[in-house]
Amino acid sequence: MKEVLVHAARVTFFSILASLVICWTLLSAMGMAMDGLAVTLSIVCPTLVAFPASAYSFDQKRKIAAAHAALTQAHCELATMHEKLAERARRDDLTGLLNRSAFIAAVEERLQKNAKGALLLLDADNFKRINDTYGHLEGDEALRIIARALAGAVRRSDVKGRLGGEEFGIFLAGADLDQAFGVAERVRQAVEEAVFRPSGYPPVRLTVSIGVAAENGETSFSRLMGTADKRLYEAKRRGRNVVVTGGASGQAAA
Repeated sequence: MKEVLVHAARVTFFSILASLVICWTLLSAMGMAMDGLAVTLSIVCPTLVAFPASAYSFDQKRKIAAAHAALTQAHCELATMHEKLAERARRDDLTGLLNRSAFIAAVEERLQKNAKGALLLLDADNFKRINDTYGHLEGDEALRIIARALAGAVRRSDVKGRLGGEEFGIFLAGADLDQAFGVAERVRQAVEEAVFRPSGYPPVRLTVSIGVAAENGETSFSRLMGTADKRLYEAKRRGRNVVVTGGASGQAAA
């Protein structure tokens, strides 16, 4: 409010000066002297008109500016909230990895930019036994441990997701089959070395079986997924805790 009054006083002061100059100019042109009445009217009239009018006008501008600033702030907050909600909608609540639909969309986006890439399809071994023996809460913790292990074994730029249940996916843009096998082995070992200690029980060994598919040409997620899924099934058939690429590579843990 002080700012409003100061502004109104400043406008009124210059209005009075202008009124005095105009009045003096007109009276001088008519050959009349500037008397007390003329001076009084030149001061009172601008004061009664200019001060309240300028105070009201400036106050309205101030309120509009404040409302605009508040609206801009609210818009920024809504935009930030929308981004957070959109990102949250893409994430799996349990592991924090991309959910299935977001993972597929991210892989397809990268395939459009670069047809070369590899898909790792992981499945936790004997997971039903973990749930049946230690309970589903401990099973959830086992999934979180696996998710942290696989995320820590790959690059931040690699696409990582939980495809459902105890199944995970990793997409390595630009990788060939040999490179993908090296990453898959690193992931398998990271999961095997992770510590899972169910409440009231001794540590339990976690392992994953991994099927790997790679393409160096135009392809699609469904094609990669179909190939990786067959190789994951082969990894399970070989005794689990195995990486299968479809070639001679493929290693079983002792």
